[in-house]
Amino acid sequence: MTALVAPWAAAAPAHAAVTPVAKINFQPAASAVPAGWTADTGLGYDAARGSGWVTAGTHDPLDLSRNTRDRARAGIDARLNTLIHLQYGDVGGTSGVATPGAWEYALPTGSYQVTVSVGDQPAYDSTHTVRVEGVTAVAGFVSTAAAEFRAATVTVPVTDGRLTVDATGGTNTKLNYVEIARADAPTAPTGLTATPGDSQVALAWTASTAAGLAGYRVYRGGTLVSGATPLTRAAWLDTTAGNGVAYAYTVTAVDGAGAESPPSTTATATPAAFALKVNFSDAATAPPTGYVRDSGEAFSATRGYGWVQLGTTTPLSLAGNGRNRNPAAGQPDVRLATLIHAQLPAGSTGVTTPGSWEAVVPAGTYTVTAAVGDAGTAVDSVHWLNIEDQNAVAAFAPTASVKHATATRTVRVTDGRLTLSPAGGTNTKLDYVDVASVPGAGAVPGVRTSTPANGATGVPPTGSVVEDLVLPNGGVDPATLTPATVTLTRVSDGAAVPATTITSGGGDVVNLSPTTALAAGTAYRFSLTAGVKDVSGRAFTPYSIVFTTGSGSGPGGPAAFDKVVGVATGASFTTVVEGPDNRLYAGTLDGRILRFPINADGTLGAATVITAVRDNAAALGLPGAPARTVIGMAFDPAGNLWVTDNYEYVGALNVPDWSGRIGRLSGTNLGTYTPVVVNLPRSVKDHETNSLAFGPDGALYVSQGANNAMGAADSTWGNRNEQLLSAAVLRLDPAAFTGTPIDVKTADGGSYDPYAAGAPLTIHATGVRNAYDLVWHRNGHLYAPTNGSAAGGNTPATPSPLPASCARRGYTGPAVPALTSVPTAETDYVFDVKPGRYYGHPNPQRCEWVLAGGNPGAGTDPFEVGAYPVGTRPDPNFDLAGTYDAGLHASADGAIEYRGGALDGKLLVVRYSAGQDIETFDVAANGTLSNRTTGITGLTGFSQPLDVTEDVSTGNLYVTELGASRITLLRPRP
Repeated sequence: MTALVAPWAAAAPAHAAVTPVAKINFQPAASAVPAGWTADTGLGYDAARGSGWVTAGTHDPLDLSRNTRDRARAGIDARLNTLIHLQYGDVGGTSGVATPGAWEYALPTGSYQVTVSVGDQPAYDSTHTVRVEGVTAVAGFVSTAAAEFRAATVTVPVTDGRLTVDATGGTNTKLNYVEIARADAPTAPTGLTATPGDSQVALAWTASTAAGLAGYRVYRGGTLVSGATPLTRAAWLDTTAGNGVAYAYTVTAVDGAGAESPPSTTATATPAAFALKVNFSDAATAPPTGYVRDSGEAFSATRGYGWVQLGTTTPLSLAGNGRNRNPAAGQPDVRLATLIHAQLPAGSTGVTTPGSWEAVVPAGTYTVTAAVGDAGTAVDSVHWLNIEDQNAVAAFAPTASVKHATATRTVRVTDGRLTLSPAGGTNTKLDYVDVASVPGAGAVPGVRTSTPANGATGVPPTGSVVEDLVLPNGGVDPATLTPATVTLTRVSDGAAVPATTITSGGGDVVNLSPTTALAAGTAYRFSLTAGVKDVSGRAFTPYSIVFTTGSGSGPGGPAAFDKVVGVATGASFTTVVEGPDNRLYAGTLDGRILRFPINADGTLGAATVITAVRDNAAALGLPGAPARTVIGMAFDPAGNLWVTDNYEYVGALNVPDWSGRIGRLSGTNLGTYTPVVVNLPRSVKDHETNSLAFGPDGALYVSQGANNAMGAADSTWGNRNEQLLSAAVLRLDPAAFTGTPIDVKTADGGSYDPYAAGAPLTIHATGVRNAYDLVWHRNGHLYAPTNGSAAGGNTPATPSPLPASCARRGYTGPAVPALTSVPTAETDYVFDVKPGRYYGHPNPQRCEWVLAGGNPGAGTDPFEVGAYPVGTRPDPNFDLAGTYDAGLHASADGAIEYRGGALDGKLLVVRYSAGQDIETFDVAANGTLSNRTTGITGLTGFSQPLDVTEDVSTGNLYVTELGASRITLLRPRP
């Protein structure tokens, strides 16, 4: 008895706060009814009784009393001894009703916690699947002698007056009992804070972990101000607040049935503008009207501004470093006649410890104007001025005629202190500073962080400048990224550096890549102007940094290649592969496949255009047809070309979900397209059904992109949630295709279950955010270069109780809070993908909650997310040993195993974004990657490269360059 009952008991999840409604046991009419339970004997639905059976998919009453059973085994819980077949005909029996049934129970609108139990004695010939109101509670459970029964609990909304339980997707499913409880209204949100700014108030509260939560509503003065649709984030920005007015806010939680919690405690805030004008001078000079004087006093929180030691927050007095050059200078502007030495040279009269100046300001965005220089005769300074994380003045050397430099920067302050630093300068002299808050800045896009950071040294001359963005209204508009709006100039003379500027598919970064290597040991200024706009038309706050390149140590690695640029041009080439006919095949963004003969010198002949994908899309009337983006291409042993094709993303957040496909091209000139898998999930942008590769087992492995940035819906990605099959490597059994397209839609009316016995498309590995390519290495390992997220995404919170998907994988923790607008970017990865393992991108549909490596220790942990509380463990399935760094903002995309020559066996990975190059990894027999190498001669200087393939007979490489609409040939040097 212990062996039979214990596995069932262990699977029962915890319950939320509920009010019991009904406990129904399914049994023959003659069987004894368990104490405290009500018997259901299989009768058709009756309105007077308020419950009963209907034909699945309808409300038509169906009598399934012939499908009830009582096994009458000794020592078994009476509820588990009895059952009803929901799909009796699936096993060919003749003693029951073959019509599949569903059970319904009359309930008022509300949220309900429903527990179901399935299972039976031998023979174990069932695949038990149960859905409650369309939500899967049990998925493909097959009984064994060790675990005959499975219970699961889900919380669902009921809006049509009937709770419906069905077995769609199962085979001979047998239901033991159902327990129903009304989920109590959500509890009031806690921890509400209201932070005032200039014409805005930022609200934040503790995210709820209650199951069935739909979101939140915000009230100001008792009036709903957040919109009718519940907010999905535990934060909201009020940009309609007026300065000088006190506002009172409360927040409520709302469940899926519309039940609303009591209001939170009230948080109040009074928005106000902030302004501060400071003149730096000696202690005797009266400041100009509207200014306060700073004559070098140490920082004081009471005063609200002052000096600190450079690079620290330790107060530092620079009293005695102030000067007034009048009357000798004859400078009519007192602000320019006066100054403070921030870096007084050693041996001078005064304080020679260098200092920075700080002012206490509310967190927010500020326009800061500052001047440096000396109205006197001294010209021995090299002035540098940094304001927060930006550079305002770089290497200004005064002359007798040009004594001052003035600059304005718009900066974000997150730590409550505005900092002006002379780092990098020699004897920098600060004249004055004007600080003014930016109204409603929370709705204005801008730069969050820069790589390299302002003031960075030793920057690789072949690198890129990548900006993580703050995007309150959606992604950056790529059409506004021009040579006039995003620039790179040499500091010494202002000469412009030719470069290409792009964004990611998510529109969440700006990437500037010089077209040729930068000079070594040279300072450069990167600037982004207000001419850059987001997709809503809002201008970005300007941003500017200065960095200095390193020595430029030259190419790395043992090999070198010579480029032949543009052996094919004129198409948006996405992917490339050599066919068994020794011709080169290239897919395009709009669904064409171009087949090129390969000439003896590696160049390409005239292309044959294969339009089978487009023709099929047009014939079926698919949305967006005939255009379909082809990414994955792989030939099978019979010479058929398998492809992935997707709705073409053209820059708007309007890509329909469930629009990915896997197809097979066959016949003369591969002119026949056969849909094999349809209704794969899809993000609103360019995370889609990506690469595919045949494995050593003959199965087809497919990379399915994520629907959002970091696992929870966010506005940059159209507020689309993950689906069961998204952010994963999938496995397709080609032999399971019988000619009818395999519909794998898992929600929104679809019922595909990848966990069901015999499912043709299954989940091989999870948490793979957006792997463009897949490579099976000769060592038997599967590698997946994968794009990590830019900063600003959201992560999901672990709910209570845990959903049924957690019972399937035996998940018990860790429990993690939701993160909103994560302030740091993920790196890009290469994963050594193993079956059943997790690679860091959360997906609540699969009970995956922890982003990357979590934050387990107080020190720096591998792939940690610092926004998590210290002690947050990674997911138990997280494969840390199989996770490798491909470079921050790399956009690691196409990949191959190189065969032959000095690079034999190495993994080559194309980097579309930072670097715009090809990096290499050494690969060990046990799968370990090491020695990431960049800068190999010939493998740099591309224009948005996406994919690469090798002609093994020659060692030639072919690289698709999306930014230049071309294919480039790389010949290995002897």
